[in-house]
Amino acid sequence: MIIPEGFPGLPSSFEFTTQVVQSTDGEHSLFFNIFKKKGTAPKRGLLIVHGQGEHGGRYQHFPHYLQEEYDLFLAPDLRGHGRSEGIRGHVDSFEEYVDDALLAWNALRSKLGEGGVADWFAHSMGGAVTLLATQESSDLGIRNLMLSSPCLGLTVEVPMVKDIAARILSRVWGSLQMGTGLNSGVMSHDPAVAAAIERDSLHHTKATPKFYLDFVAAMERIRETQLEIPAQTRVLFQLAGDDRVVSTPASERVFDKLAHPDKKKIVYPGLFHEIFNEQNKEQIFRDLLDWLRLGPSVKGRAV
Repeated sequence: MIIPEGFPGLPSSFEFTTQVVQSTDGEHSLFFNIFKKKGTAPKRGLLIVHGQGEHGGRYQHFPHYLQEEYDLFLAPDLRGHGRSEGIRGHVDSFEEYVDDALLAWNALRSKLGEGGVADWFAHSMGGAVTLLATQESSDLGIRNLMLSSPCLGLTVEVPMVKDIAARILSRVWGSLQMGTGLNSGVMSHDPAVAAAIERDSLHHTKATPKFYLDFVAAMERIRETQLEIPAQTRVLFQLAGDDRVVSTPASERVFDKLAHPDKKKIVYPGLFHEIFNEQNKEQIFRDLLDWLRLGPSVKGRAV
């Protein structure tokens, strides 16, 4: 795993282990990155669901900033990403990602055992996966739900000719890999982050016609659905104010539409897409920690 220059490594009190599990549909072996506090029976866990093209190994700096809150971090590589099996950037149905995320969530809860508490963090495409997952079941038992720049709409509209081509190709060659054209330089203002992405052999910039169409449909479904998240699950949206990848206004509209007694939104002016990899990431983590430690709202709040 490649750590961007200047980023903190795994705390000495933590160990890195891995696990390979079979996907729910039996089609792929999925890779779990696990960061665990040494010598403990973990009771506080965080699931991390990554974005499109990346992988769970990019979140190894999270234990450094959140070690007082969690004993265990589980960051799966969704199918077609990182060390998991599958065509890079392809699914036959977006629900396959949802199944992978729910499988990882259940694995985390199993590792925590009875009396353990679990939170869920997701970034970019992982945010869309996560919101769909919350609609699959009303009893997931998520304590805190945290979304970083969730991809609920794209910043730049895909040209009509490309959209039409994707629809045609999806019928005859839906798994054809094509470049997304995403520039690593628009992920963060920190040049070390872009350099690390370029060196990371597990990172990809591929997307297939079938994935693209299902992803677009999934985002539209989220935007048009009245999402239902249990009142006992606290919700935090942290959004990039200058996102060149996903539409921050689309995320804000979904947040505003969410009828929930305990939700909070923070928008960071001028920041690029990967806010937790930005040059002032310490402040972003500090805001997250402040929210976690504040605990449930008595009267509820919507910011």
